[in-house]
Amino acid sequence: MMLPHRAEIAAALKGLALLLRGNPQALHFYDLSLDGFWRSFLAPLLCLAAYLLLQPMNAEETEIWGDSRLGFVLFQGLEYLLAWGAYFAAIAALSRSFGLGHRFAVFVVLYNWAQAIVTAASLPVLAGSLFGILPAGTLVGWSSGMLLLWVYVVVQLARIGLGAALSLAVGASVLDLVVSILMHRLLGLVL
Repeated sequence: MMLPHRAEIAAALKGLALLLRGNPQALHFYDLSLDGFWRSFLAPLLCLAAYLLLQPMNAEETEIWGDSRLGFVLFQGLEYLLAWGAYFAAIAALSRSFGLGHRFAVFVVLYNWAQAIVTAASLPVLAGSLFGILPAGTLVGWSSGMLLLWVYVVVQLARIGLGAALSLAVGASVLDLVVSILMHRLLGLVL
């Protein structure tokens, strides 16, 4: 399996632009083959690595991890991967129960690419905050805006990728947030 190439990244950007407008033609911009399915996991993983390295620690995390930046990054990465897997397991079950199981792989490809693009868009803001180029409040505002955008993105992914009705698509988006929050809380209990 090869890393995603420039043309595939450009196609994913065009596809996401169409997805945001609710255009089902977006599917034509993604490699929905089995190889494309597995390769779609690479882009978000690469972006995740950069994201975690740039992620600032808040006061509570600094108290827990102290000078162990590596421990913080590994723990955050584990939390992310567990939430990602749990969300996909929940969506697989949900899509099967609504007769949309045959579209699950399409949803995963779209989700992974959208996640990579949204994460990549956050990297310059994270870097600017980490290195003191941007004021500290910028990151809070950016994160809030990106969260709202992500809720909308997942609704569109579910509508187009799964072929879900609007109510189910909203449920898929809310489920994404709930799984992330629950995983954060569960792993927080470990610390």
